[in-house]
Amino acid sequence: MSAADVIDIALGIDRGYAPHAAAVIASVVRHAPGADLRFVILHDGVEPDLRARVEAAAPGAAFEWCEIKDADVPAMANREHFSRAILFRLGLEKHAPADCARMLYLDADVIVAADVRALWNTDLGGAPLGAVIDCFVDAHAFAARWGLPSEAPAYFNSGILLIDLERVRAERLFTKAIDFAVAHIGEIYLVDQDALNFVCWGRWARLENAWNTQRHMVIPSLIAQTPRDRQLQGRAPAIIHYTGPEKPWLSEGYHPWSWLYWENLQRTPFFDEVARRYGVGPLKRFILWQRHLRRGA
Repeated sequence: MSAADVIDIALGIDRGYAPHAAAVIASVVRHAPGADLRFVILHDGVEPDLRARVEAAAPGAAFEWCEIKDADVPAMANREHFSRAILFRLGLEKHAPADCARMLYLDADVIVAADVRALWNTDLGGAPLGAVIDCFVDAHAFAARWGLPSEAPAYFNSGILLIDLERVRAERLFTKAIDFAVAHIGEIYLVDQDALNFVCWGRWARLENAWNTQRHMVIPSLIAQTPRDRQLQGRAPAIIHYTGPEKPWLSEGYHPWSWLYWENLQRTPFFDEVARRYGVGPLKRFILWQRHLRRGA
């Protein structure tokens, strides 16, 4: 296949998130049989043996491991479930392979439930990136806070991004986002997301909500609080994004599609390790499976 046929998929991780990234990768491979995949992993010191275990989730796929140095992205203290790794996606402008013109970025707390080729072929209409609107953030308040145009404001979630990397590089958009994050590191909560929204304000392509199915789209009590244009409206989720602190690998908390995480983790070398570490034994996983069946998903 030619370089144009390759689907480039990036993730940004530290050592702790390597098992979860492997589950993401396994879910991509599962739903895209025959696709020519190259995974670009932005990381900060993942050892070779751990890399090999991650790669085992996608036999036959190509991998590029790009180490992010301190000089590449700003330092920041961990905040709740956020770590410095959330900034690694901003390193794609500099570290992605030179022959990569388009990139699909996935957070390491997602599970893919559809063929990513449908997303990959989306026309961005000249926008530097495509994303799904964020269910939680008040776009009007964000615009007011940063002096941005407030007519029909829209704020995206950065967990899944379809990136025109040629345009990003030409305009140095991710470098500008890093500069914004550095200048305002103590003022912004969703660091990379706020920075990207500031830099790309009013010039991003909106993807279908199913490609970033956030917590507010699936929890009944939260759906009632979510504007209709941010709901699934009967669509099946194509990518489940476990937004918020209640991750599917934790023994406490709840998400309707937690089972899909464990189902895909089983396709990696990390299943037993993660189950032991977080105390999610067979009974707990059985309960998650039953809940999943009851949803008819």
